[in-house]
Amino acid sequence: MTTFPNFLDTFTTTLLGTKPLEENPHHRALLNVFTEVQDLEQRLLTAITAPPEAGTGAAEQLEACTDLLLERLAAGYELSLLLSTACCCTAAAPADKPCGPCGPEQDEECCQETAEPTTGLLDACSDVFAELGDPHAVASADLVDALRRLPGIAGNHWRYSDLTQARLAELLAPHGMQTRDTTLPDGRRRKSYRREALLAALGVSDCC
Repeated sequence: MTTFPNFLDTFTTTLLGTKPLEENPHHRALLNVFTEVQDLEQRLLTAITAPPEAGTGAAEQLEACTDLLLERLAAGYELSLLLSTACCCTAAAPADKPCGPCGPEQDEECCQETAEPTTGLLDACSDVFAELGDPHAVASADLVDALRRLPGIAGNHWRYSDLTQARLAELLAPHGMQTRDTTLPDGRRRKSYRREALLAALGVSDCC
């Protein structure tokens, strides 16, 4: 799967002698979720059309297809949320102050200040991991469900109660945290956040 920037983009930057441009987390989240939707559609098509594997019954194949379909629907919903979230950046916005996404209740004033993810959100994520017994990974959906019970602002003017998987991904991206396809302790394979990445974002070494 192609990632951006890849080695060709890095080579171009070096060749031209320019500095790499800073990513907009909202745009990165859009790209990641769009790629995820495409990947899930391809996996679902393969699962539906491929002959059953040896030892796999119709019930198991149906369950696998259902899981993929649910993941695809969830990813499609995340993409719709990202596409419908207004980005207030205009040509008049300062070039050195990249804008974050603005909710429907915001106006152009939100361009005057970049709303970065807060350490409080990372601490809240750490608390969720601890409550679950510090597993090696937590599904994005499970993490969002737990965070939505908290009061206060998570970041980018979004309350914890308003978090979605797409919004959480956008808030955590600047900290180097992205979801990965991970097999969880309960056997589910889901888009998940790894404890290792969270500890790195918090600046904590895992001595265990």
